[in-house]
Amino acid sequence: MSTDTSVRSVTCQASPNIALIKYWGKRNEELILPDNDSLSITLDLTDMHSYTTVSTSPSMACDTFYFEGVLQTKLSSRMQKVLGEVRRRAKDMQNQFVEIRSQNTFPASSGLASSASAYASLAIALTKLFNLDNPDATAAYLARIGSGSAIRSVYGGFVRWSSEGECLSSCLFPMEHWPDLRLIILIFNPSKKPVSSTDAMQRTRETSTLFSARLATVNDKIEKLIEAIRIKDFNTFAKIVMMDSSQFHAVCMDTYPPVIYLNEQSKHLIDLVHAYNKTDENGAMKVAYTFDAGPNPFCFIREEHTEEFLRLLKYIYPTVDNNVHKHVANSDAKLPSINVPIAPNVLERIVLTKIGSGPKIIS
Repeated sequence: MSTDTSVRSVTCQASPNIALIKYWGKRNEELILPDNDSLSITLDLTDMHSYTTVSTSPSMACDTFYFEGVLQTKLSSRMQKVLGEVRRRAKDMQNQFVEIRSQNTFPASSGLASSASAYASLAIALTKLFNLDNPDATAAYLARIGSGSAIRSVYGGFVRWSSEGECLSSCLFPMEHWPDLRLIILIFNPSKKPVSSTDAMQRTRETSTLFSARLATVNDKIEKLIEAIRIKDFNTFAKIVMMDSSQFHAVCMDTYPPVIYLNEQSKHLIDLVHAYNKTDENGAMKVAYTFDAGPNPFCFIREEHTEEFLRLLKYIYPTVDNNVHKHVANSDAKLPSINVPIAPNVLERIVLTKIGSGPKIIS
């Protein structure tokens, strides 16, 4: 970074969001206008976040981007689009360039919503640095044209992204609304996904016969899910979230050529969750899963069941790396009615987290 004393900079942290009802398909590729509404939970900054610093100075000769400390050879077209929109709106950026430095505390491009947190933190930092008008709506717009789902990471709590009007996002319930809800993220494969979400969405719109059927069901599911969240009905919450995840991946499979994000470990976890839920003598749901565009599951669970499920994960997914199961010491958690094969050394990391309050300006 330049040592020029005229440098101005802003640093912002933003966390990924996990879609409960998925966004899949764009009716306008340029502006990233979604085909359907989506609903998500923003994660806690402490456990997973992108950290982005944007700086500007009259002495800078061009825009530059560093990711994880490495200078990138060029800016992506989306990043250029975001900067172009900032220049259009800013009063003092017409002839100024920026330096962007970004890093994540979790793997990128592996279905963990790294682009959402990255572009949300970038959008908020740029809005603050150049003192843009209507900062909340402006940051949301900038985040969306960078990466669609990033528009949900500009807020904390439970967030809805509308497909109508200006296609902006809003917080439906703050993080404090459901304080005992936890998330357990299992990272089986941190590798870059084989097909980007952008390419896969376009392919789906062009070829999937199930796509229109999915769009016809989304709004009804969202309204039912919002009511379940409002009254903290975990049984209904869990069923809707898991069914939407399955429907989303069915549409991906119905795409031609098929887009396959789930792997054998993903399917194994699905079997484990359903087997574990059957152990409740009252038939109540204990845990729910969802998968974004990747093989790594996001599990929602209430605090009362968290320790038991973590012990079960340690039993089912043993590993030589003791740090993987650092959240639990006891592995004696096999339940007699669970008949799921043990899968050793397939789990690389567990992230135990909760609902977050949203992005934060650091400096």
